[in-house]
Amino acid sequence: MFTSPVHATTRELLCDSRNSISSMVSAQRSAGKYQVDYIMWRESRCRQVAFNPTDPNGGSYGLFQINAYWCKPNRYFKKGVLQHWGIVNSCEDLFNPRVNALAFMAIFDYAERHYGDGWIPWGGKPWN
Repeated sequence: MFTSPVHATTRELLCDSRNSISSMVSAQRSAGKYQVDYIMWRESRCRQVAFNPTDPNGGSYGLFQINAYWCKPNRYFKKGVLQHWGIVNSCEDLFNPRVNALAFMAIFDYAERHYGDGWIPWGGKPWN
């Protein structure tokens, strides 16, 4: 399903201005602070308003580049998965750094439960 491996080459904070976000996420998940920070840097270069319109299913949003698959209506969730989980009202909510981090944690947990690896939606573990 997801084939692109993610590899961090440094153990320094790349998104220092987003330290509170990486701390919040890593404190609540089996994810290290530097791993979370690296994913933010890799996906958005630490920009909360980052948007990639070329990603499948309607683009990707915010710090962690959450794919619109998670916030668009589908045959299983009338409003969208993240709406069903009570995280967003619309995909544009993902431009809020805290909301984007909450979505990251929910998707990470989902992948952890269903695939045994929370990093799969982001291409695999940042450190091997």
